[in-house]
Amino acid sequence: MPPGRGELAGFGSRLLATLIDLIWMLPVSFTLVTLGAALHGGGGGAAGYPTPAAEALLNLIFGLVVLNFWAGPHQATPGKRVLGLRIVDAGTGGHAALGHLALRYVGYLLSALPLGLGYLWMLWDPRRQTWHDKLGRTLVVREAGASRPPPSTAPHG
Repeated sequence: MPPGRGELAGFGSRLLATLIDLIWMLPVSFTLVTLGAALHGGGGGAAGYPTPAAEALLNLIFGLVVLNFWAGPHQATPGKRVLGLRIVDAGTGGHAALGHLALRYVGYLLSALPLGLGYLWMLWDPRRQTWHDKLGRTLVVREAGASRPPPSTAPHG
């Protein structure tokens, strides 16, 4: 990656960004499912769960929302923005192509399938890439000058 584009983001900051994103995604998801059920007269699948078609539509909506955040000027979801992280093209350090971002989103499934191994892969990868980063040819970086969480002030020892 070209110099001056930030440093590679660590596991902890990426995990925290994901947790922050869950905070806004869960209420939006609940609202969409509730709205969908109301539009269909309360009917859904077994035990009130969304039908497979409704679930596919919900995933498509979330995929488009996430891609919009990634492809936008900040190159990040709200959780990543809060922590000063952004997604960049692994080769240039600039904006990633929309096609690469779409592959990255699909790669989330691949990263999760073998017990989350694809997410943990960044712990020993020299470029801190997960499998979905590799598939989408992206890196997650901390913006140059972004503040870091303060170090622990707990006594050692």
